[in-house]
Amino acid sequence: MIIYIKYDADGFITAYQNTEADGYTRVFILDSWINQFAQHSDKFRYDTDKSVILNPGNLPELSLDDLNANYSSVLETSQQAVNAATVLAQQQTVSANSINQLQKSITALALSQSAKGTA
Repeated sequence: MIIYIKYDADGFITAYQNTEADGYTRVFILDSWINQFAQHSDKFRYDTDKSVILNPGNLPELSLDDLNANYSSVLETSQQAVNAATVLAQQQTVSANSINQLQKSITALALSQSAKGTA
């Protein structure tokens, strides 16, 4: 597959695109490298002497599907945490209301007992 790249002084690829443009170098990349290149283009180098792209050969084996599954799992866990925090906040509101009502009842009882004691 033909792509167009920009690279830094060390040959590491800094940008790529599918269409020809000023400042981009036309190169061939193996079809078997496309997925890795799309995920880790900054790890690939351009050999100016041989005019070829060099695959670093030690890239992680995480596919886009794996990454998406991991993201979905984190998103689900986050949603569960939000739901648990919401339930906790609702319970704290109910508890605060109950405590407030209890304080009012104790105050009323104390005032009632105080009035009986002075009568």
